[in-house]
Amino acid sequence: MDQPTDFETPPRAAFFWYLTSNSLSMAALSLQGLLLTWILVGVLEESASVYGESRALINAAPLIILFIGGFAGDRFDARRLLFALSLLTAFVPLLLILGVSNLNVWMVIAFGAGTAILSSLADPARQGMINRVSRLDIQRSIALVTIVPSLVGIGAMSMGSLLEPFGLVLVLLILAGLYTSAALAVLGLPDLPPIRKERIDVLEGFRNVLSVPIIRNLFGMNFISAIFNAGAYIVVMPYILMGHYAGGALPVDDATLMTAMFIAFTIGSTGSTIVLYWVMPLKHPGKIYILLQLFRISVILGIWLKPTLWLFLIFVGMWGINMGVNSTLVRSTLQEMAPPTHRSKVLAFYLFTFTLSSILAALILGYIVEWLGASNALLPGVVISIGLYLYGRYWSGYWEFESPSVR
Repeated sequence: MDQPTDFETPPRAAFFWYLTSNSLSMAALSLQGLLLTWILVGVLEESASVYGESRALINAAPLIILFIGGFAGDRFDARRLLFALSLLTAFVPLLLILGVSNLNVWMVIAFGAGTAILSSLADPARQGMINRVSRLDIQRSIALVTIVPSLVGIGAMSMGSLLEPFGLVLVLLILAGLYTSAALAVLGLPDLPPIRKERIDVLEGFRNVLSVPIIRNLFGMNFISAIFNAGAYIVVMPYILMGHYAGGALPVDDATLMTAMFIAFTIGSTGSTIVLYWVMPLKHPGKIYILLQLFRISVILGIWLKPTLWLFLIFVGMWGINMGVNSTLVRSTLQEMAPPTHRSKVLAFYLFTFTLSSILAALILGYIVEWLGASNALLPGVVISIGLYLYGRYWSGYWEFESPSVR
């Protein structure tokens, strides 16, 4: 009997509504990520270790839930599941509004963890349905799903400049509105029943992940990279910014400065993905991914040298270029290689490893910042990048990998 496959001809409007929902959801998550950092670092003025512990707790909450989301994405109608979870997420910012007058770190953790749990239930289904709603090849589909939401996310992050003049309540109301709009956009999708109704089998999901060498090696490399590279951006960079560049001498407030850093990174990641889209499909995506491990070393060292503010923002944008291309290539390869009937579970495992790495990054790097200082906490990423280049080039098999999108 033939294996079930994706639906070959989705409705023309399906990808539009998918991009709309995904963009609104990404806008909300981008604004929320800035919000969490600003509250913990800029408002509550927590130490790097407390900030790291808080981020770790927020990311730990949905860790196992990701697998439930992966199984649900393969077993239930993805459209209905995504609508219900997106709508529920809109209520979480409203709950935080009730406690704004007595804000503390535990309330911020509960806010972040609540949205993270609901997002982790929805993300595997959201990622797994791309093949079923797009008529483009998977590489270009992944690129568009990165580009469009990121552009919308830049607009959402610009609202971070409203934090000091208008207050937290207004931004939380905007956040709830974005999540609600993302849920309503899901209604434009066609029904997306499971490709094969199946009994939940945890071991089968793991076997599908571990049986393909490229998938297995990509998980491993991405996991290590995320701890000291993606993790360094999330945990270390706010303290470099606040320690070396924020202050009364600048003509902007600290919230606007932090917003500028987040936007510079997103412009880099989005711009690089736009360029990537026009040269896709790539026959050897692994060669670009592996060479970019060396490019990241120059970026890290440039920031470590404590340049002027404008040069610092340029280096942040270059870091965004690196991570934008790398994340798009990894995700598109996994999407290409994952079996259709287990795609949500494979992507759930990918999200699980990324989330686990962010927890370890928050815990490890938070203490390294207090021990060695914020700038020196970047240096382990240099060693990791060298190791990833060597492993990727000679032992992973990704260097020789040929994408099925160009065959």
